[in-house]
Amino acid sequence: MNVFQLIKSVLDELYKRIPGESAVKDKLINAQIKALSKTNLKLSKEAPKTNYADDITRFAYIYEYVTSHANVVYQIIRDCAPLRDLFNASQVTVSCIGGGPGSDFLGILKYILKNNKTTNLKVNLFDREPAWSESWSDVDDKLGLSISNRFMYFDVTKAETWRPYEKFLSADLFTMSYFISEISTLRGQSEPFFRNLFEKAKPGALLLYVDNRNYEFYGWFDTLISAHNWKVLMSKQVDLKIDDISEEKKDLEPYYSKFPDPKLTARIAFRVCQKQ
Repeated sequence: MNVFQLIKSVLDELYKRIPGESAVKDKLINAQIKALSKTNLKLSKEAPKTNYADDITRFAYIYEYVTSHANVVYQIIRDCAPLRDLFNASQVTVSCIGGGPGSDFLGILKYILKNNKTTNLKVNLFDREPAWSESWSDVDDKLGLSISNRFMYFDVTKAETWRPYEKFLSADLFTMSYFISEISTLRGQSEPFFRNLFEKAKPGALLLYVDNRNYEFYGWFDTLISAHNWKVLMSKQVDLKIDDISEEKKDLEPYYSKFPDPKLTARIAFRVCQKQ
């Protein structure tokens, strides 16, 4: 099962949850895909906040963006020796910060599957929207893998929601996929979380940052990480396109024929860092 096929199975479940006839559902989903596109183009203080508790919104986001974002994570791992080497270990713990949409998780799973890794994978998905948890709770069953996958509610601006999870700081890998851009208007409230993370992560831990290629976001991340004892192993601003011929957009049928093409190219900035 490739990423598109796995995502299609998640979309099937979400589609069934949306009330109404197919024509009504499709109209609402198409409208939400367009709304998300407009929001992502703005990426500013004026952009409206997205309600991911809504089934239609989650469907639209997963269909339009998660395929691309997951493959970006996969391609970075594939092309970065320290990340590749990490998954040679018998056990790897990953903490996905703002990982509710599943991009980080699916990108890691794709690397493990395509390279026949036997890593015992433990993944902690931290997000403010609990509704995401339903989408990824049974991935282990769908793929026939032994994966420990836990969803944990947290709000980066509220210390009482993340301080109880001190264990997540022992992760071997932290990921932040399009998280910084989501919270960029909350810098003052969120920086205590980042200070805690960057100071208390264990030596040798890796961190993968991926986001839109916008200095407002990666400049902020660079400033945050540079204040702590982390070494930047890779730092790039690039355009990435899904380059895996095993991924076929038509695996998303019947949705592919009804909705705009899912995003396949990403203009990104990414960083791979290691705690010293």
